Amino acid sequence: MKKVLAIVLSMVMALGLLAGCGSSSSSASAEAPDGSSKAETESKSDGDVSIRVILWDYSNVSYFKEIFAAFEESHPGMKVDVVEASAAEYDDLIQVKLSSKENYDVVFTKGTPALSALIAKGHMMPLDDFISSDPDFDKTKYAGLVDQLSLDGKVYGIPFRKDNHLLYYNKDLFDAQKVEYPKDGMTMDEFYELAKKMTYGEGADKVYGAHYHVWPGIVSNPAKRTGVYSTLDDTVDSLKPYYETVLKMQDEGLIMDYGELKATNTHYSGVFYNQQVAMMPIGTWYINMLLEHADFNWGVCSLPSVEGLPNEAAAIGGVTPVSIGAYAAHPQEAWELIKFLTGEEGAKILANCGILPGYSCDAVNEIFDSLASKKPGVPENLSKYINIEKHIVEEPMSPTGREVSKINDEEHSLIMTNSISLEDGLKEWDERLAELKK
Repeated sequence: MKKVLAIVLSMVMALGLLAGCGSSSSSASAEAPDGSSKAETESKSDGDVSIRVILWDYSNVSYFKEIFAAFEESHPGMKVDVVEASAAEYDDLIQVKLSSKENYDVVFTKGTPALSALIAKGHMMPLDDFISSDPDFDKTKYAGLVDQLSLDGKVYGIPFRKDNHLLYYNKDLFDAQKVEYPKDGMTMDEFYELAKKMTYGEGADKVYGAHYHVWPGIVSNPAKRTGVYSTLDDTVDSLKPYYETVLKMQDEGLIMDYGELKATNTHYSGVFYNQQVAMMPIGTWYINMLLEHADFNWGVCSLPSVEGLPNEAAAIGGVTPVSIGAYAAHPQEAWELIKFLTGEEGAKILANCGILPGYSCDAVNEIFDSLASKKPGVPENLSKYINIEKHIVEEPMSPTGREVSKINDEEHSLIMTNSISLEDGLKEWDERLAELKK
């Protein structure tokens, strides 16, 4: 029995070593009734400071464990104590927990609307004093994102991850049709014509020229990138030419129908993996997913826009902030962990997984460019699309951020399902945003 037990333990350890940057089937611990769980951690030595961290997906990805282990090794006397929560319920759950003044030294949030809502209720600690008194922290390494994670003149988060929305394309499909690849700085008209050329076949064998996932940002991000639209302004009329193009593509069958995508809960990843679509606008998090699943040649270029904006002009995408909870027991130690997570050490671990960190440096650029040599089909010039000086947050910080997102989702759905005319939809959209500001 001892020999059998030893063999089983050896196999378990071997499987653990095989776990990569992406998803993992292991579970940290059983989930509690409230949707949270206490992740397994090493026992704390006497005198160690335990930094309590709350996040989601700890059991499903390996990079958190790798970064935390590296931090503990480089910071003797500090241990990371992880509390894991359900990803689907995280935004609501963290509101409840912090409203009860639970002690979390480090708090991850899924985006700026969620962070803004926590700040509005006083659940987050300002980071300005930590930043100003720490000579080792350089906020210029974050493409302007530190200042964009401020509210009422105070900074509340440091970007752990960021994303740039790009146009992904299947090189093999373009080669088969003898059509030139998409290029940086395309106009919406050029994009439409390219999608038309790349739509062919019938039924189950049909290839769509492009794919638009159901999120409103997929349509509006090119306008945000050019600066003509912000989710916080009554400027949705500037989205008209983008919706006109996308609705025309939908009517002509160049993209899949929005209503069917919603009804069938179709995920964008599968249609691209299965080579059902030739082009797709989506964020840089998709690089990690393609590294794990794609078995064809693919490439990226900048998003098309009405004006045909060049790639180097700006990046547009979401950000994953990491903050200090207002009821933290160890705020100074929490700051040390945040610096490590969001600094060069953490950035290199993320980059090796094909995930774009909030921190920018030459080492990260080199890692992204080296991905092409590690797996066939990966483009060689990825750093060109991640190393951009100006990065615009997809949803700016605002106390009403979550309400704005809800309005955007609802009006986008009405327009895309033709439940309302484009003109009436944009007018109603504007009016609802204006009412929210009163």
